[in-house]
Amino acid sequence: MARPVITEPCIHPDIDEDWYHADPVTGGSLSVSGAKLLLQAPAKFDYARRNGSKSTKSMDLGTRVHAIVLGKGEEHLELLPYEEYRTGEAKAARDAAIASGKIPTKPREWEEAQEIAAAVLAHPTTGGLFTDGDAEVSMFAKDPEFGIWLRGRADYMTYFDGLPTIVDFKTTADASPEEFGKSAYKFGYHRQDPWYRELWASFLGCDWQDVDFVFAVVETEAPYCVATYHVKPEHVGLGREQNRIARERFRDCQKADVWPGYSEEIEDLELPRYGVQQIEKEINDWYR
Repeated sequence: MARPVITEPCIHPDIDEDWYHADPVTGGSLSVSGAKLLLQAPAKFDYARRNGSKSTKSMDLGTRVHAIVLGKGEEHLELLPYEEYRTGEAKAARDAAIASGKIPTKPREWEEAQEIAAAVLAHPTTGGLFTDGDAEVSMFAKDPEFGIWLRGRADYMTYFDGLPTIVDFKTTADASPEEFGKSAYKFGYHRQDPWYRELWASFLGCDWQDVDFVFAVVETEAPYCVATYHVKPEHVGLGREQNRIARERFRDCQKADVWPGYSEEIEDLELPRYGVQQIEKEINDWYR
């Protein structure tokens, strides 16, 4: 896989995932996942880019399913013939896979990933999104307002219903509108939508709203229910405003090379609204 150093805006289909996350842009760039950390505290962003992030079991499952659905990424997996890692031989094979940067995968884990992927590809709407396009495409551009480098890695880029369309593929415990909406808020998916649309639109020479973005979502428990979502336009607008704040913060922190955590002052701590309501209810119930 190619490991170029990015010095000019481009769309690159062949940058391997590890190199993308290591940031191939000279001087550094900001991704939407980095923007999320910046909005929490710049210190978290700075730590993550220097130390990387740890994988979890749910992330490993997602990687396996992604590899099948997208047809790209199987090189990150090490298929092993052991149902359990009990023997010395099995443990050594697992540890060797991890040491080489791969995800050890038992036969049942691979079978599970295949079942989930099959549900996605059989879905009448979602399956059609992955039939004619490019997977794992990296995009690099300069923000016109703040002059910083931006990057994004689209799961799938295609044309759907006549529009250039970015498909972001998610595995989740609950793909229902209510629960996935909560996940979208928690993980900032509403910011991912405009971030990627703007990057691709800058190369197409069109308005970002002329690029479509959908989430293809599948549950990780049988019967592996599938759903496809657009983020509501007003919530995409909120995401764009948050992205702008993150970009300005990145520019300022990068220029000063100062990445602060939380406030250095003693701040007033406010209880969450739902907690206050519950406390008030308990007090009122006692005095009735």
